[in-house]
Amino acid sequence: MVADPAPFHAVEHDPPVDVLDSEFPLRLTTGRRLESFNTGVQSRGFSSPLHDGGEAILLSPADGARFGIADGSRARVISRRGAVEAPVRFDDRLRPGLAFMNFHFPELVATNVLTIDATDPKSGTAEFKATAIRIEPVA
Repeated sequence: MVADPAPFHAVEHDPPVDVLDSEFPLRLTTGRRLESFNTGVQSRGFSSPLHDGGEAILLSPADGARFGIADGSRARVISRRGAVEAPVRFDDRLRPGLAFMNFHFPELVATNVLTIDATDPKSGTAEFKATAIRIEPVA
């Protein structure tokens, strides 16, 4: 007879600390692009043409239209902690209201000045994936 597995414990949903509102209506998530995993690209020992434009903020075309920002233009990305300028690329795989930025190019765009210092109370993991932002076209 096999012993019963440990009982599962339900986890309560805890929404992001950095709430969306009329001043900061977009959710920014940060991360790596696929070609950044398990390569020398992270250490700068390998230059990949797939990284061209990796410093851009990715937006849905609907959000570009909503905020008057054109694909290929530059925008000011503002959070409650700081602001950066970045090129804009539309990505129709993103749902409206969600933006993405890579954190691998601090010499081009200091993405992490936007992110929040909140951490998960159990794991200590930083909440880099849920920053409230607004975006403005750069004239």
